[in-house]
Amino acid sequence: MDFPLTIDINRLLGGGPLMKYNNKGYARIGVMPRYGDANSIQWFEVKPNCTFHIINSFEDGHELSILQIEILQVVVWGCRALDSLIPHPKLNNFESFSRCYEWRLNLQTGEVKEKDLTGGKVQYMDFPMINPNFLGIKNRYGYTQVVDPIASSTAGSVPKYGGLAKLYFEKPGLVKQREEQDEEAIRVEYHMFEKNVFCTGAAFVPKIDGVEEDEGWIITFVHNEDTGISQVRSIL
Repeated sequence: MDFPLTIDINRLLGGGPLMKYNNKGYARIGVMPRYGDANSIQWFEVKPNCTFHIINSFEDGHELSILQIEILQVVVWGCRALDSLIPHPKLNNFESFSRCYEWRLNLQTGEVKEKDLTGGKVQYMDFPMINPNFLGIKNRYGYTQVVDPIASSTAGSVPKYGGLAKLYFEKPGLVKQREEQDEEAIRVEYHMFEKNVFCTGAAFVPKIDGVEEDEGWIITFVHNEDTGISQVRSIL
């Protein structure tokens, strides 16, 4: 992924930030064949964004052309923000929080389709994870840490994660997409913590000899800011 976040030592020496995001700059996603090289990358221009964490990416040939010919697509799911993910004094907190997003790249036509996976309901999430056995192939489930926007707004530019979420990519949710879109949002199952309890470092651990993709546990560290106690929690 190539997005408008730049590193400039001279800017830092002049009193500016080392890293700076240009929300009016370009952004693009490159697709390289499995056995390709830098010269074989196909680039797709997308809406400007700042995305550090990818949920998964895979080939999908479900779209049909007018002639009913199956068209190969690459689907990219990630946690997309509209401002810099690097903290700085003038950061717009809510623009810097990530939402789960989909880019669908048509390898034949170069067309790009984009959408918020959670639809019109604004829910900020980041640090995604999936069953590692499904990396690079189509999967049905994903997991993220959920931002607590109220607690984060009082913590400067550092987000606080007050829960975990399970994403059902193949099940529709109850919230419809914006009016100009006729698709439904995906289903999301939330596991929120108690007040002033926040997590970090969540990971999905698949069950040994498990049959289903979502057989396993989410394990994370949590810290209670009221009691000062840290724990390890697991969710089945």
